[in-house]
Amino acid sequence: MGDENIEELEKEFPSVELAYPLAVASYESASKRLDSVDGRLQTILAFIVTVSVAIPSIASGRGIPFQSYWFYASFFFFVSGIGVGIWARLYGNVRLITPTNLFQDWLRDSKWQFQKDMIYHAGQDFDANMKLVNQKWRCSVAVTLLFVLQAVCQTVWVLGSRP
Repeated sequence: MGDENIEELEKEFPSVELAYPLAVASYESASKRLDSVDGRLQTILAFIVTVSVAIPSIASGRGIPFQSYWFYASFFFFVSGIGVGIWARLYGNVRLITPTNLFQDWLRDSKWQFQKDMIYHAGQDFDANMKLVNQKWRCSVAVTLLFVLQAVCQTVWVLGSRP
């Protein structure tokens, strides 16, 4: 790119040097958000497994029969919730700029051009990372709803059964 083109771009985008640190920091922000939603999913899954093991164990001790459509429905919701939760935890990766990409494509650029391009790519990566955060959040809501359905079915099973 010629010097006159760079000068025109610098006039068009005078705040590149101000935006650059924010763009670089966006990677850490996205990573923290992904860690947070993933931690929430892990906590929800651990709680579901704990409750799901405890209730049938107590019911068994009280002689409540397992041959019930309510029990089968609760088991279906349990397996579905755990499946969605595991899929959500395994799905997707944080998008980051790679040092190899920097070396191969960017190191020949001027400082200003490098920063401008970094801002653009950080924005693209941030958008993709936030899409992943939102997807995982939606899955955590689905897992929670499946757990509520499971809990309702287990409650009806336990309260409606005669030992």
